Amino acid sequence: KKKLSYKETREHEAIPQKIDALEAEQKALAEKLNDPDFCRDPAAAKAAAARLDAIEEELMRTLERWEALEARK
Repeated sequence: KKKLSYKETREHEAIPQKIDALEAEQKALAEKLNDPDFCRDPAAAKAAAARLDAIEEELMRTLERWEALEARK
């Protein structure tokens, strides 16, 4: 099996921080969306909900990439 390249090794090392940042943003947005005052602004609530969906997708892609790199370590 082929070992990780230098670039892939750097990418692999950076993934945990990326996941932490995405999860922190996800938590902050979820808290905002649970705030009735925030949700009184429909445009802001819609944008936050859309970003939450995008974060979910990015987390899934990042975790899949992590698993692919981890399998080749």
